[in-house]
Amino acid sequence: MSILKMMTASIAVYACTTMTSVSASPQYQKKISITFDDVPIHGEFAVSAESLKQINDKLLAILKKHNIKATGFVNEGHLKNNPELLTSLLSAWKKQGHTLGNHTFSHLSYHQTDLNTYLADIQKGAATTQNVLGEQTQRFFRPPYLHTGATNKAQHTLYHGLKKLGLTLAPVTMENADYVFDAPYTAKLRNKHVSAAEFYQQQYLAFTETRLDFYENVSTKLFAEPIPHIVMLHVNQLNADSLDSILTSLQSRGYQFQSLESTLQNPIYSQPTQAFKFGIHWLFRWDKSQDNKVNWATEPEPSSDVFNAHQQAIITLNKGKL
Repeated sequence: MSILKMMTASIAVYACTTMTSVSASPQYQKKISITFDDVPIHGEFAVSAESLKQINDKLLAILKKHNIKATGFVNEGHLKNNPELLTSLLSAWKKQGHTLGNHTFSHLSYHQTDLNTYLADIQKGAATTQNVLGEQTQRFFRPPYLHTGATNKAQHTLYHGLKKLGLTLAPVTMENADYVFDAPYTAKLRNKHVSAAEFYQQQYLAFTETRLDFYENVSTKLFAEPIPHIVMLHVNQLNADSLDSILTSLQSRGYQFQSLESTLQNPIYSQPTQAFKFGIHWLFRWDKSQDNKVNWATEPEPSSDVFNAHQQAIITLNKGKL
């Protein structure tokens, strides 16, 4: 998402404490939590039941290889017509010790939905997940599109509503636009153009490294000490085939993996931010709510060619003409 375009939105400053007073304690140095949106599948195009199982099984196998307990935010609506498959996939995540959070039922935008309808959709989206969890309860919520409220009042009422439901909003500090690369990658794979698919995968991995470099530099500017990060990925074919490389890269950068619950104990995550009319990660939110230390126009974005390939691939995949 282009920061230059987003900055045209009006911004109302939300009163909050001084950021420079908050720094990470040594125990949080080079820590990171892995989260996935759209469990059991990112829903831009249809995926067969067999592929769904293969994608989820592969992601879980890689997480197990790296001894990582992730948090997956569930969109139950993506499999509303196949509750048995949904239960089976979610059960696999729970069996391996991963946390299952809420991502609404219908993947609604809070900025286009009234609060009561939005909260009702959150509750609807917990039905099957709660059956899978049994005596456990959902604790975390990730808003679709990272829309947390276009005004400070709307943002406050959402947080209050989530609290009543026993949910904590889960921020994001690192993301890599994986869904933009996934559609052309998947289209090429389905058409058995393996070398072309590998081209998009390599672009994706290179872009991920560029984004990680940028976010690490931003964190250095904003905080006196490293903070624990929260990376957002999506459940899709591209990440099933690329997650091992991404996690290996994070380890080579010195990160240790920890639970989302542990990361959210850092005091930076309790700081309020101003509201935005667009969805954006929390490094941007913290900076714009405080010191404006970062030139966000330099945040790496996927190329226009990749965006165009994404749009064309979505059309092609949804028509089923490969």
